[in-house]
Amino acid sequence: MTAALLDEFKDAMSALAGGVCVVTALDDDGTPRGYAATSVTSVSMRPPLLLVCQAKTSSSYDVFSRCSRFGVNVLAAEQTELAALFATPGADRFGDTGFEPGEEGTLLHPDALAAIECRRRETVDAGDHGLLLGEVRAATTRPGDPLVYHGRRYQRTRPV
Repeated sequence: MTAALLDEFKDAMSALAGGVCVVTALDDDGTPRGYAATSVTSVSMRPPLLLVCQAKTSSSYDVFSRCSRFGVNVLAAEQTELAALFATPGADRFGDTGFEPGEEGTLLHPDALAAIECRRRETVDAGDHGLLLGEVRAATTRPGDPLVYHGRRYQRTRPV
């Protein structure tokens, strides 16, 4: 792939708005790990499955590629700072951010619009990313507006 094509591809993908999520898991020592993601989508209703993408260069890639459970927190429009924190390499992501254990033992944020707990089914190799496929075990929602990422920046949705 040429540098020009890669730049064009990045520009094209920046035109696609995505909901901002924080994905969480515990490592083998019980230490919380997490990252910000916009590549999250439902895959199946029966059984309920979702897919999350993660760069293989992420410091927590090994944890997520073999964890037994993970959480997906769909962020609210007012959670921009939390999204930025989880997108910053090396940041203290769980210091004083309010995450709590969910029913299935994953870490969930009480202010998230949706909190989804998954059992990891498999991790699929996909170029420089891994596709984390999870079976939904529990989900909660609350009203509010979502935080979206579009045009390489955080934004709010507006009614049309």
